[in-house]
Amino acid sequence: MSSMDTANRRKPERRRLRAALAVAGLLCAVAACGGEGGHPEGERATKPTAPAGSLPMTPTTTFQGAWPSPVGEGGAADMDMVTLGARLAYTYDQDDVGITAYGLDSGEPVWHTAVPNGDTVAQAPRLVGDKVIGAFGTTEQGSGTYADRRGITVVALDARTGRKLWSREIPGGKDTPAAAAPHVVGADTRHVLVASYEPGYSQTPPLSVLLDTRTGQVVWADPDFEGVDLEPSVAVGVRGDGDFAGKATSDGDQLWKRNLRLGEATTSDPGPGLTWADGTKAGGTLLIDPATGTTRLDSGDTSLSRCHYDGWNTTVCSGTDGSGDATTWAVDVRTARVLWHLPDETANRTAPGVTSAWHGVVYAQADQAMTLDARTGSDLRTDLGPVSPSLVNDGYGLVYDPLARAIDVYRTTGAAASG
Repeated sequence: MSSMDTANRRKPERRRLRAALAVAGLLCAVAACGGEGGHPEGERATKPTAPAGSLPMTPTTTFQGAWPSPVGEGGAADMDMVTLGARLAYTYDQDDVGITAYGLDSGEPVWHTAVPNGDTVAQAPRLVGDKVIGAFGTTEQGSGTYADRRGITVVALDARTGRKLWSREIPGGKDTPAAAAPHVVGADTRHVLVASYEPGYSQTPPLSVLLDTRTGQVVWADPDFEGVDLEPSVAVGVRGDGDFAGKATSDGDQLWKRNLRLGEATTSDPGPGLTWADGTKAGGTLLIDPATGTTRLDSGDTSLSRCHYDGWNTTVCSGTDGSGDATTWAVDVRTARVLWHLPDETANRTAPGVTSAWHGVVYAQADQAMTLDARTGSDLRTDLGPVSPSLVNDGYGLVYDPLARAIDVYRTTGAAASG
């Protein structure tokens, strides 16, 4: 086979991969799957520590900003532009390009930090301990015979005050399109993975950069790697030939490479020790081990499209079964064992629409907003309130209003805000 034939065969694969990556933000509630990036504690309680609180009939407050448009612009999952902290929510600002923190009790901006020459942003910054880390496409204006120069700036800010802790500039290629907005794929206490690529099919190769969380120093950069998941020892991404690959966070060495044929990687992290891949066969979804590339769970003819990690030891995924009916699976992130799934015809139970999960509780929408036990699937409360939150922590639930392009904040009752 000629090299031209090989290249032509690879183009459709890359087109499918990039299309999947463009909608990846739909799959991840940042508060539940971005955080510290560590594995769950081995002795973590498997039951909610307290009954899930209900939500008031009306929002406690509302905030609105010039954040990037959420992917899809409709539905409960469109919250990829917000990161939820204990008392603050963090978003990008597209007008005065930078990061803004909003008070969850007041709905007012608490601080804003602009990034010089910043022009493009995507998805949301990440909260890691006391730092908020963001990635920005930048343009340094040229003059005379000197053309504009595009690049990437990654910044770490104090989560409480917005004070700049470090900033790192990464040169871009001379042909890097403005549409190749960088985003933070993942961040933990040691590393930050940033990826830049143009959504859809593109001739421009992707760029992924791994940085030290503490100092901002570049650990390694790869100009032909679409980073999609970050674990403590490995970064998972897609190579130019369409194969999945795992790279060591320590030095960038390739640890494994796997051809998943029509596999479509996403920035969705179903939880520690898992990477999500879909399209490997008709209707199938794989949860793979990011450290080795081996399959941990094959869903068969069920396509699982949205996963919500509860921050402890369970991820809850929604999708459709082989008949096209809605389905919900709960998976233990340590063993990849399916804990329960709905619908259950024997018990006359249907599959609800899952909106989020947090600390042993699944938030969902059936005939009304409700909660379920993440480990057993049993109903906890069927009188949660008028809406089911898309982002949730111990004290707040957030709901996106696509018509107003605003975030409604609900202060949960029966639970106190932490920190």
